[in-house]
Amino acid sequence: MTRRSNRLLASSATAALALAAISSPAHAIVPNETTDSEEIVDTDDEFAGVGQFLSNSGIDGDTGLGLCTGTLINPRTVLFAAHCVNSLPATAYNDGTRISSFGFNVDNLPAIREWLAPFIDPNGGFVFRTDGLSEAEIAALAPNPLLRSTSVANHLYNISQIQYDPRSLQNPQARGFIEADVALATLDTPAANLPTWAVLFSILPAPENINSVAGTGYNVNITGYGRTGNAFEGSVQGIDFRRRAAENVLGGFLSLDDRNNAIFGPAGPNLPQNLYQFDFDSQTPDDFFFDFNMHGDAARPNEGTTAGGDSGGPLILDAANNSFTDEDLVIGVLSGGSSLLGPGSSLGTSSFYQPLALFWEYIAAANPYRYVGTAGGDGNWEDADHWVSLIDPNYRAIDADGNIINGVPTTPELGLDGTGGDFGLVCVEGIGAPALGPDECVNTATGVTSPSGVPAEVADMRTDAAVAGLNNNLGWADIGSGADLIGGVTEVSLEGGITTLESGQIQAQMEAEEDQNTLPAATIENGLPGATNFVPDNIDPGFTGSGDVINGRYFDVTLSNTGTTTLSSEREIDRLTVSGLAGLNIVDGGDLDVLIDITQMGGMVNVDGDLSSVGDYTLFSGMLTGSGTVASPFLTNIAGAISPGEMGTIDTLTIDGNAILASGSTLMIDLGSAGESDTLNVTGIANVGGMVSVGAGVFDQVNGNGQQYTIVTADGGVTGEFTENNITSILSTSYTYEANAVLLEIAAASYSAAIDPTNPVQAAYAQLLDQNRSNAALSELYALDFASAETIQQTLTNLAPVGETAVRTLTGENFTQLLNFNDRRLSTSSQSSAGGTLATLSTPFQGVAGDLARASRPQSANELGLQGSDVTEGAVPENMAVYFAGGYIQGEGDSMPGFQTTRTDFDGFYLGGGLDVFVSDVVMVGGSLYYSNLDANVALGSTAESEMIAATLYGRAKADNLVFKGQVSISDYSTDTSRTVDILGTSQTLVADRGSTGISGALGFQYDIDTGLGIVSPGVETRYASVKSSAVTETGGFAALSFNRETFTSFQIRGGVDFTSLEDRPVQFHAGVDFVQEIEDGPQLFQSNFAQGVGPTAAFAYTPTDRDWIEVGVSASFGEGPVRLGVGVDSTIGRDNVEATTFTGSATIKF
Repeated sequence: MTRRSNRLLASSATAALALAAISSPAHAIVPNETTDSEEIVDTDDEFAGVGQFLSNSGIDGDTGLGLCTGTLINPRTVLFAAHCVNSLPATAYNDGTRISSFGFNVDNLPAIREWLAPFIDPNGGFVFRTDGLSEAEIAALAPNPLLRSTSVANHLYNISQIQYDPRSLQNPQARGFIEADVALATLDTPAANLPTWAVLFSILPAPENINSVAGTGYNVNITGYGRTGNAFEGSVQGIDFRRRAAENVLGGFLSLDDRNNAIFGPAGPNLPQNLYQFDFDSQTPDDFFFDFNMHGDAARPNEGTTAGGDSGGPLILDAANNSFTDEDLVIGVLSGGSSLLGPGSSLGTSSFYQPLALFWEYIAAANPYRYVGTAGGDGNWEDADHWVSLIDPNYRAIDADGNIINGVPTTPELGLDGTGGDFGLVCVEGIGAPALGPDECVNTATGVTSPSGVPAEVADMRTDAAVAGLNNNLGWADIGSGADLIGGVTEVSLEGGITTLESGQIQAQMEAEEDQNTLPAATIENGLPGATNFVPDNIDPGFTGSGDVINGRYFDVTLSNTGTTTLSSEREIDRLTVSGLAGLNIVDGGDLDVLIDITQMGGMVNVDGDLSSVGDYTLFSGMLTGSGTVASPFLTNIAGAISPGEMGTIDTLTIDGNAILASGSTLMIDLGSAGESDTLNVTGIANVGGMVSVGAGVFDQVNGNGQQYTIVTADGGVTGEFTENNITSILSTSYTYEANAVLLEIAAASYSAAIDPTNPVQAAYAQLLDQNRSNAALSELYALDFASAETIQQTLTNLAPVGETAVRTLTGENFTQLLNFNDRRLSTSSQSSAGGTLATLSTPFQGVAGDLARASRPQSANELGLQGSDVTEGAVPENMAVYFAGGYIQGEGDSMPGFQTTRTDFDGFYLGGGLDVFVSDVVMVGGSLYYSNLDANVALGSTAESEMIAATLYGRAKADNLVFKGQVSISDYSTDTSRTVDILGTSQTLVADRGSTGISGALGFQYDIDTGLGIVSPGVETRYASVKSSAVTETGGFAALSFNRETFTSFQIRGGVDFTSLEDRPVQFHAGVDFVQEIEDGPQLFQSNFAQGVGPTAAFAYTPTDRDWIEVGVSASFGEGPVRLGVGVDSTIGRDNVEATTFTGSATIKF
């Protein structure tokens, strides 16, 4: 058997594409026999984040490209294969010797053309070379601004540093791609708009069972940008820069030595490091000679394999087809493939991947991206002890319980010593098996062969095929060959070989791994979580002055622990996240540049300096404050709060970009005097929405007077509207939208909207508060604007001027007492008591229940306790009589509307005296002086007092049995009120006093009928009383009122009958009943305004007046000597708002 050389190294996995070939694409991944290369293109971008490696000399006109595949594991880092780049020192990709990039489109060709072309023609076409162009055509060309530059829009990113594992070059037999074939590329610009992939740093657990259908049970996805073709011929179609994908079953975790030993016996190359491997199975294996089912499993529906250009691509354990994981995990990078019988990348061939778990420490250290946070507590950004490194969110490990966790292994990587833990089958089966010997499978975990061992002659035959079949799946293409840009396809090979390291270098780099069973202490350099002693500040890769390599270092900062980080210097990071109770304070002069984006999910960010983000600032929750500048294409406030300046101060926060304030957002604005306010200044477009919350300054002024505040300015215009919201039951926000600004006005609703409309006191105060809002003298009243409706109602109710109704009651009672005092004298005085007599009318005690709300009626003599009289003789001339009187008055009655449940007590006294002159036996005239003083304890703790001094002329004339009588009085009447009110904790005692002049009188007649037992006297009387009133003003505080008291008027018609027993008897009786009709309705309302108020008065209500009632009374006197005693009782019947009972007593002494 002749040795067949089927070696597919980089030199033979080549293709060249001219521009003419673009319109007819040569067709990465090789599909199975039931589909074709078009159907497996990743049209839906399912594998976004997997990109194509491009390497170019950087010489204009050189359009040759070295091609591989890689996986984005964070915004700065692509994980791929070392053999894609280890033919040159790593520094060659950092110093400009080679220009390299990664493109992440499903179809990268348009982006690559723009990246490679030095010129652009007048029609926008790309020109790669000027050979053959005229001078005029060359002069018309424009330089390409994106030549070999990053284009975020094209998803193509230049590489600023490449690091590959030097162990990939340690074993010459591994040929640079079979062992430690791991590399990482650092992007010069973060690929923020692409998804990243999670990587598994633990070896997959060995399956408990392996069967002929599911194999190991680990289903994997494969994807790449390499060559493609068909299942029979392999990768016969060139690279067309499109990403394709397929699936397979992981054949096992084993080395090429393990595989070769199973197929060929102990002899073979020395390649002990384990790999992840799978084979390319036919959908109908019995029909295809080349498919000998190397790993003993059945084909997946979308089975496929790898080809040149797929190198470095991911081996993906997919969540959809593996119960072991709930997310897609990259477990390896593609190193190469093998073929034994058929062409490369055809049915029966296999592919192998570097397990990431064997090299996880190298990946963690070479990864330039660091996720960091604070150790907690307050601290300065510049303090290296303030920071701690966090676990990379894309790192996965399998814990002791078999669960996949976000973390790293607890033991060091095995590296090249990862030779144990094998699992999987190595088989020779099917119709192609006779070419390699009998059917059999070797379980690499147990070493058991089924059904038997491998004869020596079979092993020799298989060896010839195996050694010839290794390839490293590199790719090469030239997209600009041909001077006229449309030349034919030319085969171009990638020259050069493997650069090997000296053994001393390898020893120095690897000695740290020897004899270590525990992980080293975490440092920011080795990438382990928990490192300290660093300050987050991006470092771009480069070289020192002495030529030493500076590794790139980029930071993703998360502030989530409680405490505030203060930045006072200039720093740059890739990404910023703030959450929880963390805070970031950028002081004036501090400058933080964020190259990806900012996410805030809580906490507080204060910017008095500068905060800039290349990407958007998304404020999910938390607060943004400050008087500095936030630069971002879009600041989007979803459910957070923005407060320009410090809360409580007036300032401006500038958004250099566009601002979107969503419906759940809050803009917090402090207000000052004279229209000053916080301002959100936006240099772009402001799309406003959500709520505006006004700060404490709104409490320091009277709102609702039309003052407007500019709260948002936007150079690019304003769109949207804020939600008009109620600040309190009285105040609300209102907005005016101008082309480039939003103006806020604090509108005030009528207090009528916050009161109980059935409460007349609240209604009156609501009117007064509404009309006095612009009155600076009453500004303190409008603290009520911020109270709840319940508090407003209670406060206004408690401001009721209940003393005014008490004043009206006391006025009625005083004039009733005066009229009754004189009427009693007219009824009891006789000529027999004249001459040398001194008469005393007395009321030692009296109980009166009076209506304080509407006591407008004059009271009867019985009510006032004036029935009793004493006469002492020998003091005055025969036709004159002098008398004196005094008494005590007590009563209770209703209050003003709304307070009827609280009865109000009043009491007081009176003193009086007069002179009767008997002109004849039938005519008597006289005069009296009268003084009274009454006090009332009113609802709400208020008080009222009254004082009266009156002079009266009266007379009586008799014609037969008909008696006429009358009286007229003039009085000086004064009142005082006092009430203590509380307005939201501010207490004030408000007092008022006023003097007035009153007049009163009565005129009546009666008919005396002598019954033999006594005199029965039916009669009729009219009474009139009036007190002229005027404005009364309280003092004592801003809540003081001014009252416009109306003139008090009472006009009564009284009809009744009296019975008096005969005189000169030891016991004399008197009884009477009067029917009273009040003619005057009296005012139902009284008008008032604040003492310092403006506008019309408001009406407060009195209790309605009773119109008719009955008064009854009875009295008796005893004695025949110089002393005579008397008692009496009087009461009202049928009076709704008054229950009056009067008890009287008298004594008469004769001198």
